[in-house]
Amino acid sequence: MMTISKRLLLIAMAVIVLSASGGYSQGRGDSYLVTFEGTLVKFSPHLGAGCGGLYVHQVAKYRVNRILSGNYAGNTIVVDHPACDENVFKNVPIGSRVKVTVRVWRDYLVTTNYPGIRSKTPKVWNVAESSPPSAFVPPSKIEGP
Repeated sequence: MMTISKRLLLIAMAVIVLSASGGYSQGRGDSYLVTFEGTLVKFSPHLGAGCGGLYVHQVAKYRVNRILSGNYAGNTIVVDHPACDENVFKNVPIGSRVKVTVRVWRDYLVTTNYPGIRSKTPKVWNVAESSPPSAFVPPSKIEGP
């Protein structure tokens, strides 16, 4: 009896670790990529915790300056940045010009709300993407004019 309980515990721990190990692992179904150049308008603070059973995100709002690839029609975009262990915006102040690639999901397991950015569950999630996939995805700051 004890062996089965230990085995189930190990399986449950493996599922939790694996589910939080990839930046895209929380999404389900079809997705597509959009890359944009924008200006950081606002972002949520980091929770001060690492990932594990919880998958930590910081949510940010950007003004879209131009679309570099993919399709997006809005003037602003809300992006979920995987933020395991650290503040993804520590070197990116409000007003910074940035380049961000997002994977657009219709079904995502984590929703991070923050006043002035997002207050309810969205129809799609724009999740910051990196190559290779990572659990820490800051925006790429653009220097110069």
